[in-house]
Amino acid sequence: MKRIAVLGPKGTYSDVAKEKYLSGINSNIETIYYPSIIKAINAIDDNTIAIVPFENSLDGFVLESLDKMISNKLNIVKQLKLSIDFAFVANVSDINDVKDVYCQFKSYGQCLDFITANSFNVIKTESNIESLDRFKLAGKGFGAIIPIHALKEDFPLVIKHISDSKNNETRFFVLNNKRENMGFKNDVEASLVIKSILDRPGILFEILEKFHNENINLKSILSRPDKTGMGNYNFYIECSLGKDIEGFNKLLKSFSNENEYKVNLLGVYEVI
Repeated sequence: MKRIAVLGPKGTYSDVAKEKYLSGINSNIETIYYPSIIKAINAIDDNTIAIVPFENSLDGFVLESLDKMISNKLNIVKQLKLSIDFAFVANVSDINDVKDVYCQFKSYGQCLDFITANSFNVIKTESNIESLDRFKLAGKGFGAIIPIHALKEDFPLVIKHISDSKNNETRFFVLNNKRENMGFKNDVEASLVIKSILDRPGILFEILEKFHNENINLKSILSRPDKTGMGNYNFYIECSLGKDIEGFNKLLKSFSNENEYKVNLLGVYEVI
């Protein structure tokens, strides 16, 4: 049986994203929950795909996902987007009596205004549901930041909609370990990693000029250390291709013809 690796436990936003993905395919897939993003990614094999958070509109890229995706040479199958909304819960009725708060490490950056305004001591967790579970076992004076959809019981104190912005959104990638030739019905996007073999002035300009020459719209660019030595970096690039990927194929060919760059295509994929 095919499997999908998900950041657990059940009820995380990754789990919600998984349900959205599975609802669009006709396949019998077993869900396996993992306690961290890295362990979920490392579980990918010939029979196991994974779905991982990749970028939040308030807190930026999930670097654990990006770095493991690059180092493990994984392939992006799909991208999904979810609206994100948080609530604060506590086991005391007065917020001034709350000192310690459980909060997932990426949720922290999305609710920073609320946390700072209340001077909480934050105990970071690997998942939002872990925050909820640990809070339920804690003594008086504890609180937790949890997803709105996980708010299924009464607590002495509940404050809803505590994100720094109402327009809070996270995108997720579905990953596997092999590239497949897929037909696309909708607009597609692409992700790739480019590294210059020789370090010299103007490298980034020349890379970006190639995208411009093919009229390819860049969505984001991020430099990440390639972990081979100080000052050595990969450029992670995302672009929108629409329905026509001919220009993108010409772009990849131009890089391969010059022998000055190492290009790792992470995927051409639809957005659900």
